[in-house]
Amino acid sequence: MALGRFVIVLHNGPLTERQRRWVGVLSQSRGALTGVTAASEHGLTGFPDPMVQVVIPHGTRPHPLPGVRVHVSRRFGERELHPGRSLPTVRLERALVDAAADTPLPRRACALFAASVQQRLTTAQRLSAELSESGPTRHRALLTHVLDDIAGGAHSFAEIDVGRLARRAGLAPPRRQSFRLDRAGRRRWLDAEFDGFFVEIDGAIHLQPLSYWDDMERHNDLVIVTGRPILRFATVAIRLVPETVETQLQAAANRFGRRAS
Repeated sequence: MALGRFVIVLHNGPLTERQRRWVGVLSQSRGALTGVTAASEHGLTGFPDPMVQVVIPHGTRPHPLPGVRVHVSRRFGERELHPGRSLPTVRLERALVDAAADTPLPRRACALFAASVQQRLTTAQRLSAELSESGPTRHRALLTHVLDDIAGGAHSFAEIDVGRLARRAGLAPPRRQSFRLDRAGRRRWLDAEFDGFFVEIDGAIHLQPLSYWDDMERHNDLVIVTGRPILRFATVAIRLVPETVETQLQAAANRFGRRAS
């Protein structure tokens, strides 16, 4: 079965994901995986894409193929390739910057960066260096700000959103992932600490009964030990009603803490 001008598949069955990626690269004369496809090849999870994203150097003629999206780049050469992969693939940080610039959705662009650090595939510092070298890039200003937040310890996108909403409410930046000792002397980690109160962010796992009960016990114990209130926000609320979160943060700062000067 011939696929494009350069590739012949020696069977008539459906292609595996790995085979689709090889076809995408081999269908171009000087191609390599990029974007979310390359990031997935490096281990990133949670960002499926029906297309195989391939980059070729400027001046190279693209060869269209169903299921393959070809990007032409002036900033692509041998140094951009990961040296340890048989399937030509750009380096992870280059792949992530390309993927973020390719999406029209600012939240998705930020989520790509946050997830890659959260999954311990790269660091905010390496991403920042790559973004600096990328030149004019879609979402550049926002991504630069998000990387500053990630470097400060905000490893989940919801935590980044809370930091942004806190700034809008006039609060000083929170101390992220701080801990307190409970009554048994165990470390209890908190998502964000403001002057006078804490903030905890609940994802979907917190809706499971056993997790919810454990969280209630932990919450109560921390209030007893610290004497400080804990605000809890669901990730869904942060995304859908950010103005409510902002209002409550501001009210908590007025009631329990100090406003930023």
